Amino acid sequence: MWSITCGIKDLKHVFVFVQQTRKDNVYTQNPYRFDTFDIDGDNTARLDTCRLQYGTTFYPELDYNHDFEIRIFHDLINFRYRNNDYNSGGQLNIDNFMKYYPIIYFDLRNTKESVTGDSKKLELHYRLNEAANAQDYNIYALMLYETEFVLKQIGNELVVV
Repeated sequence: MWSITCGIKDLKHVFVFVQQTRKDNVYTQNPYRFDTFDIDGDNTARLDTCRLQYGTTFYPELDYNHDFEIRIFHDLINFRYRNNDYNSGGQLNIDNFMKYYPIIYFDLRNTKESVTGDSKKLELHYRLNEAANAQDYNIYALMLYETEFVLKQIGNELVVV
């Protein structure tokens, strides 16, 4: 389990990826290539299962298992088409996703709103199929959340209320 944060409100989207730290300052390694599905780099240690816990709710309801790459790819593409369809060509295809940019996407838009508006904990529950040779790997999470504000014009200025 990796505790991402102990308090966040109105979280809607989470992107997670794993990267080896031994790529730093090594000219033969590409630091922009993610290692989410192949943590060691030799195709031995891989992500076996994962799911995200936001408050008391798990996303997805059924764990992503070791054959989840296609399912995550479809979720990621659906996010792109739903929110960011600025061009007609897809820069992320299944080959690039599997080799270079394996990003795990969690859609939390259907989260029930808290009556009190309290912040919730966010944890990633994951299991590797075997211990990773590369003890030095980082897990990164990008969180997108929504906040509401009122923008009013007072004279010639816009003010956030």
